[in-house]
Amino acid sequence: MDLPQELKAIDEIRQLKSRYFRFVDTKDWQQLAMVFCRDAIFDTRQASGLASTADDENYVARGRDAIVAYISQSLQGSSSVHHGHGHEVHIDSADEAHGIVAMEDLVKWEAPRRASLHGYGHYHELYRVEDGAWRLWRSTLTRLRVETDLDMGGTG
Repeated sequence: MDLPQELKAIDEIRQLKSRYFRFVDTKDWQQLAMVFCRDAIFDTRQASGLASTADDENYVARGRDAIVAYISQSLQGSSSVHHGHGHEVHIDSADEAHGIVAMEDLVKWEAPRRASLHGYGHYHELYRVEDGAWRLWRSTLTRLRVETDLDMGGTG
């Protein structure tokens, strides 16, 4: 892959992650599904900062449909703002890449009870070309700091 192709791939991956944040916050679940590979894995075991979730497979969604169901259920009754910063993207081959995206999220639930979460951390990701487009293949959310009045789980 030459430099112009590599720069194009990096830009496409950055835009992919930007769409992820927008689709989550606008609750556009159909479009969110298209961000992920069919066999993607979304891992939030390290998102709460609690050791009790470290080995809990309930915080890992496997497959595009399961990931969208997991995120939509986690954010049900909420409004959210997700921001990604400082995308570090490395192209490994013409159809695979990896990267880290710093993140901040603010989620406020009105139902079933009022609650909020403000988190800071990183997405550690693998990307792959599928059906001619870059998509998220593996995404692991780690939070460095969480301010919340929730009994923490793995919100995305």
